[in-house]
Amino acid sequence: MRDYALPNHDECQAMIQQCHLPLHILRHSEAVRRMGVFLARRLVEKGIAVDVDLVERACLLHDLFRVCDCPLEDFSWFEPPVTEADKAKWRRLKEENSEHRHEEAAHAFLRDRYPVLAETIRQHKYTAVLEANGGLESWEAKLVYYADKRAMHDKIVPLKDRLEEAHRRSALAFPAEDADRRVAVERKVDGLIYALEAEIFSQLDVAPDDVTDELIDDYLQEKGSSWAAT
Repeated sequence: MRDYALPNHDECQAMIQQCHLPLHILRHSEAVRRMGVFLARRLVEKGIAVDVDLVERACLLHDLFRVCDCPLEDFSWFEPPVTEADKAKWRRLKEENSEHRHEEAAHAFLRDRYPVLAETIRQHKYTAVLEANGGLESWEAKLVYYADKRAMHDKIVPLKDRLEEAHRRSALAFPAEDADRRVAVERKVDGLIYALEAEIFSQLDVAPDDVTDELIDDYLQEKGSSWAAT
């Protein structure tokens, strides 16, 4: 029996509404949630102790403060509708968390009421696999981290495709003079992510690239998805 609190579904939805989570981020989070729940349940079926509810909540809320990392001068790339209330809320969140990336902002927001959930979400940042202590130690943290690395926007794709897309965006955001350092970090982290993928799927009877939206849909329809996030 778990000895820590988790928000229920209504509380998760209230937090999403409180943060005015943009539609494209909500759809991405739902894709991550489905991937995380699929993997967690498959591991449980193999006799591995995983808190599926923790994985589900952490996947859904992992990008709760994602707008803190976004440029907010131009909202044309946000999926409509975008209201003036949305813009004001996002700017306020970004200002209040100016010293933190979105992972740390979510951790700070959740840690008093839901410390385990907050720490699980904190560990989904790209470089978490490099942390010497406290980095991806639990199955739940591993699954949330990995599920996020398989969701390109709102679609589940092979890990290679997702990482390449993320690196293209990263290259645009980093100064040219930092390219060598950025690439060196990406190579190290990517190697560890592939090792994590191998660790997860060594426990399962399915290959990583065989896990698609269609496979997940069929599985969750057969087993019953615990709840609908949208």
